[in-house]
Amino acid sequence: MTQERAHHPSGPLVLAVVLAIVAGFIDAHVYVHVTPVFVANMSGNLIHLGIFTGLGHWREAAGSAVAVVAFVLGVIAAVTHHDHRLRSGRSLAADSLLQVEAALVLVIPLLRLATGNGFSAAPRLADYPVLIVAAFAMGIQAAALRRVGEIAVATTYGTGAIVRIGEKLALAARRADRATAHRRSVTIAVLVVVLVSYATGAAVAAVIGGATWILVLPGLTLAVTSVAVRRGQHDLESDEASEPSALPS
Repeated sequence: MTQERAHHPSGPLVLAVVLAIVAGFIDAHVYVHVTPVFVANMSGNLIHLGIFTGLGHWREAAGSAVAVVAFVLGVIAAVTHHDHRLRSGRSLAADSLLQVEAALVLVIPLLRLATGNGFSAAPRLADYPVLIVAAFAMGIQAAALRRVGEIAVATTYGTGAIVRIGEKLALAARRADRATAHRRSVTIAVLVVVLVSYATGAAVAAVIGGATWILVLPGLTLAVTSVAVRRGQHDLESDEASEPSALPS
């Protein structure tokens, strides 16, 4: 395993589903109830940035730009954490990053209460703390889990997954490389489940409204998930430690 590959931590499908739901929920909540800026879907922000810059709508463009920068900083922080663990001889685990993300998400309702929780069609100065914290948290999540087993996934955006699904379907249609047909089917299924989870989180956020306390729900979900991930990692390490070492021949 190369060092670059090692920086792509994996986990079970259920973890990817939970994280995708959380990302969709937070992204939709901020977009619909705070200000129309994406904090997880950076592709949308780049389009907004180009459109608003071209139209000279500088407030809207600035909001998208700030979210992109905060997201990238979150990714950098997460990858630095992974690198530190690898350099110290430890395996990668998402639990610590999910705890940080949970704490950041739980800060967002407090920021909204402190700065005013109304909706603004263009980002106000009071909205920037929410955008920065939320996008930074989503950046952390984007790097916290990169694979389900050997299948590359993204829990904060869907464009890449849609492209890969199209590729796999095209290969399946012409019966290419039949030896890997089962793997293609599994890959498509996993990516579809993650995409549906992301959209489901957004739908739930739209349905239940914009009350400030609602963002406590994804924060608590992340906290509980981090505990489950830590226990699973601890059990795995205990099992590995209990296995007898191979005897020399």
